[in-house]
Amino acid sequence: MAEADRHNWIAAVTAWLCLDRPGRARERLDELAARPKFRAVRHLVHNEPDAHWLTRSDVIESLGLLEARDVILEVPVVFPRHFDDVAVVARRFPALRIVIDHLGKPPTGTSELPRWEALLRDVARHENVMAKISGLTTTVAHAGWSAADLSRPVEVALECFGPDRLMCGSDWPVALLNGDYARVWDATRRAVQILAPGHAEALLGSNAQRIYHLEVPSHRGTAARSDRSAL
Repeated sequence: MAEADRHNWIAAVTAWLCLDRPGRARERLDELAARPKFRAVRHLVHNEPDAHWLTRSDVIESLGLLEARDVILEVPVVFPRHFDDVAVVARRFPALRIVIDHLGKPPTGTSELPRWEALLRDVARHENVMAKISGLTTTVAHAGWSAADLSRPVEVALECFGPDRLMCGSDWPVALLNGDYARVWDATRRAVQILAPGHAEALLGSNAQRIYHLEVPSHRGTAARSDRSAL
């Protein structure tokens, strides 16, 4: 938050919240309400020992607070079970906007990809669920990847969510595990422009601005920087 206060090119912030302690979550949300760049909450559910942490009763109570305040919930879906948990939350809170990070980490180039496709299609049936086209290069096993390696996951995502419930992100700095910022963003941009040429502008920028209610400065280069900071 402090960095966002210092730099106007940071358009929005996704924060951490103590979701398993509803009382503390409510107090922190009251504090964050005064921060104009606060937009969303993300918790690394895959690091929790409880396989279905997201659907625990105490966490569910906190998620109700997010719905009531129109705060986006971001979920880094890493394991297949997380798709089911997102679906449970989406049904319980139909007004809660949920964003799946990194398309749920598609196992690109493996025999597990069809299972991922089926899970993504199921969860996308919930209209309050959206997704980010991001972090895909870290799921590719080789360092010589190109935009072609991203094509199938992006194609499936477009089929599932349509062009209005998807947005692109950089996954910086995690993307450095298999590439660099410029290379990852260029490959993402090229994949989107090839597969959805009529919606590339929305997928690469304006969808995120609409979904996260971003007030993005108009000077050149803002789109890439705001993506790295807020998404």
